[in-house]
Amino acid sequence: MILAPTDAGLGSAVVTDTRLPQVVRQSLNVESGLNDGICVPLLLILLATVSGAGGESHPLRVLAEQIGYGLLGGLAAGALAAAVVILASGRHLIDDAWQQIIPLAAAVLAYGIANALGGSGFIAAFVGGALFGLLAGGKAAGMMRFTEQTGAVLDAVTFLVFGAVLLGPALEHLSWQIALYAVLSLTVVRMVPVAISLWGTHAQAPTVAFIGWFGPRGLASIVFAVIVEDAHLPHAGTIVAASYLTVGLSVLVHGLSAAPLVSRYAAWYQAAADKSPPMMESQPAHEHRARGSALLSS
Repeated sequence: MILAPTDAGLGSAVVTDTRLPQVVRQSLNVESGLNDGICVPLLLILLATVSGAGGESHPLRVLAEQIGYGLLGGLAAGALAAAVVILASGRHLIDDAWQQIIPLAAAVLAYGIANALGGSGFIAAFVGGALFGLLAGGKAAGMMRFTEQTGAVLDAVTFLVFGAVLLGPALEHLSWQIALYAVLSLTVVRMVPVAISLWGTHAQAPTVAFIGWFGPRGLASIVFAVIVEDAHLPHAGTIVAASYLTVGLSVLVHGLSAAPLVSRYAAWYQAAADKSPPMMESQPAHEHRARGSALLSS
């Protein structure tokens, strides 16, 4: 569960290079944003179940408090932010430049409400963002530049701290079993389920391999590992060490392979599109989340 979420930021060329099929870019783009919110409640329930604190009802209490208050905080903050955008911007009460602050403020507000009530701030921020995008519609896309740039800076700081503070101690507990699992997590554990999920899409083998390989583990996995470490569960040290090593290995191999594999896959796609009938890869896809140059142009 800790290593299930992917982080498209570690291979940004995969989701920003317009030479790649749009459906492939957006599939990886949406996956990296969506699975964080899916994994958080499942992780909280599993942690409560494994810890066994408070008896058999404890997982249900976690479901009601952590997830319930998280939903409440996200709904309140997302609805408020969307109302501000719809009402204030419609009356030209907020300059376009200042509207950039609204999504970031909504995320902070959602996290603060949920945390104060005893809920999950991560769930709240995810739900708040989803509701804000749903209610604000097309207006939301033009307000995300500042939030994306702020997130990129915070991502960089997080990985700096990860490399300087967290990864080193984890390497001291390195064993061949942990190293083997890290390799398997980035290959077989990721690529086989991706191949199965794409079975009925008629995707070509290079596409299946490309999507399967680019499942880098990053920020969400680091946060989840810290949560597990704070829970003081049995064998938490081994779990955390395996998670940190997997993330560190992912940063290295996915970072190094992003540019050359993108170029190679783009060349294959162009050649195949010129010679073959319309393929699954040629289907258009909606830009669910702008990144890179698309974000700046918006």
